[in-house]
Amino acid sequence: MAEAKDIDDSLDFLRYFEKYTENPDLGTLIQEKLSTDKKSLELNGFKLKVEDFKAISGFKPIKNLKHLSLDQTGLSSAGLQPLSASDSFTNIETLSLANNNLDDEAIFFLSKCSSLTQIESLNLSSNELGSLGAKVLSMTAGLPSLKRLDLSYNRLEGLGLKSLVDSSLFRQCTELNLRDTGIGDEGLKFMAKAPPLESLITLNLSDNGLTEIGMETLCHSNVFPNLQTLILNNNHVGDEGIYAMSESPLFSNLIKLVMHNNGLTTDSAISLSKSKTITKLHTLDLNNNDLRAEGAQALADSTNMSALENLDLGENKLGHGGAAALANSKNCSSLKFLRLSNNNISDKGAQALASSSTLLKLETLSIENENWIHAAGAKAISESKNLSSLKNLVLALNAIGDEGAMYLANSQSLSGLELLNVAGNKLTPRGEDALQKSTALTGMKVLEIV
Repeated sequence: MAEAKDIDDSLDFLRYFEKYTENPDLGTLIQEKLSTDKKSLELNGFKLKVEDFKAISGFKPIKNLKHLSLDQTGLSSAGLQPLSASDSFTNIETLSLANNNLDDEAIFFLSKCSSLTQIESLNLSSNELGSLGAKVLSMTAGLPSLKRLDLSYNRLEGLGLKSLVDSSLFRQCTELNLRDTGIGDEGLKFMAKAPPLESLITLNLSDNGLTEIGMETLCHSNVFPNLQTLILNNNHVGDEGIYAMSESPLFSNLIKLVMHNNGLTTDSAISLSKSKTITKLHTLDLNNNDLRAEGAQALADSTNMSALENLDLGENKLGHGGAAALANSKNCSSLKFLRLSNNNISDKGAQALASSSTLLKLETLSIENENWIHAAGAKAISESKNLSSLKNLVLALNAIGDEGAMYLANSQSLSGLELLNVAGNKLTPRGEDALQKSTALTGMKVLEIV
């Protein structure tokens, strides 16, 4: 078989694919998508046929790749079989096969591949893997270097997770994405009985229908003693689940906790504020819950927040009282990122933030979307000496109008701003021109008006 001897030899390169596929454009496509150092190839979104994958598997220069992405290419078990049977993956460190038609049979072919020894990151998200595929994957011995595994948006269910948590494959991983895999509370119960996943640092369990029942079971285990990042978006953990977490030593090493839309109320904020184990957080994201001003006050009063650099309490009905609680808190002095979108903080809340003597390190302030901030709020921010570290200011979907825009455009305190978003603020060409032609906002790189 005549093959291209040098990937830089364009003529041989094209001749190879003309000979071995019915797709004469494949060679050109690969040339265009191959990185300049010949180590990375991304064919995302280009629909390929089985014979195309066969041709790729026999193409000698493919073995030089370290990063290969075949997301949304129509890859099925029939296309993965020749790739897995070849030595195409010999030097691959990052392999992404997301959003294809890969089923349990495809995972069988992948598990039999003998050239996966260098892979550190494997993305199998948005495919058709079931509990059988999870079982097959758990028995794979050919991935000794794997550290990051993404199985999100498959149908593993509790039984599939049981196979995986009992495997050496999971025990070697530092990052696992199990978002929307149907594991439910049953999966957490299996996880709680598993040997410790001591290498695990980052875990995503979002969109799995988890409740306080599964969480309480998990909290009595020692399954991931070194976990630092936990993402639990769009579940039903509730206040009781948060209470169990705040009492459990399992989460004593957490530095990042993300829990959008979990039915949390003021009680959850109080539990976190009083926790003797969750004390090292650098990032806390409780967007789209129901903490209210009292919850913000509880967090603000807690020394558990003293190391916090990133806080997102968007859509929590905080009102101006919640904004003021954070603005006046000495425990928030390390904050660099603060997002309070959709909280109706009003001009009073904006003024409290502007007058804060503790938010001196704040680099990003995001108070967009139905916070009912008018020109008075924009004026307070524009004149604030305490927010001089701001690099990003998001005021979209408020009501600052041209008057507010003028205050910002003439600000002598916000010269360090690199991004300003005032879209949806009922500006006329007068306000837009003032911002676009501002001589005060000298650091501006991105201005979003529309």
